[in-house]
Amino acid sequence: MKITKLLLNLLVILVFLGSAVAPGAGATLTVDESDEADFTTIQEAIDSAEDGDIILVYPGIYDENVEVYKELSIVSESGKSEDTFIISNSPEADVLYVVADNVTIDGFSILGLLSDSGSISDAEWPDVLAGVFIDGAEGCRVSNSTFIINDVGIFLREANNAVLYNNVLTLNYWDGIDLIDSSGCVLSDNTAARNERGIYIEGSVDNVLLNNIISAITSEGITLQECSNSTLENNMVSGSELGIYFEGSENNIMSNSTVERNYEGIFLSNSTENLFYGNEFANQLNAVDYGTNSWNSTVGNYWSDYAGEDSDGDGIGDTPYVINESTESIDYIPITGLPVSNLLPGNNST
Repeated sequence: MKITKLLLNLLVILVFLGSAVAPGAGATLTVDESDEADFTTIQEAIDSAEDGDIILVYPGIYDENVEVYKELSIVSESGKSEDTFIISNSPEADVLYVVADNVTIDGFSILGLLSDSGSISDAEWPDVLAGVFIDGAEGCRVSNSTFIINDVGIFLREANNAVLYNNVLTLNYWDGIDLIDSSGCVLSDNTAARNERGIYIEGSVDNVLLNNIISAITSEGITLQECSNSTLENNMVSGSELGIYFEGSENNIMSNSTVERNYEGIFLSNSTENLFYGNEFANQLNAVDYGTNSWNSTVGNYWSDYAGEDSDGDGIGDTPYVINESTESIDYIPITGLPVSNLLPGNNST
C-alpha cells in the first residue's frame, strides 16, 4: 500500500514538473521589425512557438517567405491589413505555406514577388505560387487580409473545413481563390477583382460560397469543376467574360445571387441536377445549359430578357422562360419584379 501511494505521489510530482518547465499553451509571441518585440521576423516566432500559441505581428513590412508547420494563430496587432505587410523575397516560394491544422491568419496584406514576366512564377496553373497555400491541412482560417500580385491569392489543396472570410483578392496573375479537392469549406464575404478568375473550385464537395463579390474578371467569375453538394448564396458576379461556369458538376444549389453585366451570365456543361432559384440575371447572354437542371423552386429567377407578361401583377411571369428546350432547361416560374428577395420564402436567411 505504501509503495503504491509513493509511486502515485511521484507520478503527480513528475507530471507537475513536466507541465511547469514546458512552455504554456496559448502563449503570445510578439513580432516587430524594429527590435522592440520578442522577434523581428514571423518565421523566427513560428520556429520558437508551441502549438496553440498566438503570433502577434506589429505594423511594418516583413520581407520573408513563411512556413507554418505548427497549430498557431498569426494575427496583425492593429487588425488592419493596410499597415502590416508580408512580402515575398523569393520568386520560387509561396508567401505563406501552411501544412499544420487549425492555423489562423488574420489582418495582413500579402504580396508576391513580381517578375519580368508579370507573374511571380513562370509556372502554368496549377503549378503556381500563392499568397497563402494551405496544403493538406484541416480547419484553417484566413480572414481580413488583402492579396495582391500573387499567382493565386489563396490556394487550398486537400484542405478541408477551412474558412476564408472577408478577404480582398486583386491584381493576382491567375486566380483570387483556388479550392482543389477540398470539402466542407466556407468562403464568405470575400471580394475578388481584376484577376484572371475569381473563385475556382475543382473536385470538391459540400462547400459554401456566401456573400462574395466577384467583379472585373478576365475569364470566369466563379467556376465549379466536378463539384457537388455545394451551396452558392447571395453572391454577386459582374463585369466578367463569363459570370459562372459549371463543368461536370451536380447537386449544387445557387440562390439569391446577382449575375449582371457579364458577356455570358451562366454556362453549364455536362452538369446535372443543379438547382437555381431567386437569382437575378442581367447579361448580354443570360444562360446556356447543356444539362438537365432545375431553374425554379417555389420561385424562379429574374431574367433581364424575359419577354412574357405578368397579367395579375403578382411578380411571376405568366409564361415560362426557356433556356434550352431540348434539355427541358426551363424556368417555369420566372420573376418579373425586383427586388427578387421579396418573393423568397423566410427572407432567404442562411
